[in-house]
Amino acid sequence: MSNDTNDLGKPLDSNKTKGGYSRYTMASLLQKSARRGDRERAMFAAFELCRSGYSWNFWDRAQTVLLEDLRLGVTDADLLPAIERLRQLATKKWEPDEGMGIACAMRAASLLAEAESARELLPMKNWWLEIADDRIQSLRRGEQPEHDFPVQPESKDLGELGYVVNDTHTAAGSRAGRNMAHYLIESSRTTDQSDLGQQYQRLIMEHEISYDLTDEQIDHGTTPVSEDEPWECDREIGFPRH
Repeated sequence: MSNDTNDLGKPLDSNKTKGGYSRYTMASLLQKSARRGDRERAMFAAFELCRSGYSWNFWDRAQTVLLEDLRLGVTDADLLPAIERLRQLATKKWEPDEGMGIACAMRAASLLAEAESARELLPMKNWWLEIADDRIQSLRRGEQPEHDFPVQPESKDLGELGYVVNDTHTAAGSRAGRNMAHYLIESSRTTDQSDLGQQYQRLIMEHEISYDLTDEQIDHGTTPVSEDEPWECDREIGFPRH
């Protein structure tokens, strides 16, 4: 059956699919199915859009889903090249609105629905943009903003974060007298430390003769930070002045 006709053999109405759905509804179904992990309906949305001549609409919305609705953690990092490869196969090896081209879109839709959903990026961006003007006006008046960013302004040395963030490699850290020892003991710490990383970090710290670091300082610098309190630090241990 021609791509120009619906399942009844009649001419396709504008923005309608062969099954009689709105293409806008199918694109939205794709995105909502990905958010909710519904592989079957995500694949149907891909099928319906592509077989109806709207493959471009599918691939465009798939990119939006990648950005808006998926966390794309480390285990899902290969999803980006996988989706792009499927798009290339659908559009360059096969016809995107037929046969294997449709199958590529369905596979991509399935992958989107299987990935970890996390609609966090756009709400965060939109919220920070929403409060930015009121926040800065409050600060200029010397008032505490009703809603603030998760990091304090530079005038406050980034709050408690500044002790770790503003190390010897920043102007603020240099002004505060934080040296390379402070960096090794506190600012270079990580959430997860490999055995090799820990081994060589300890070797560097043990042989940093110019600072003569204590065992307590070396142990602190080679101990992973807490997942619950990743910014927790010890100013006495981490700021040697000798």
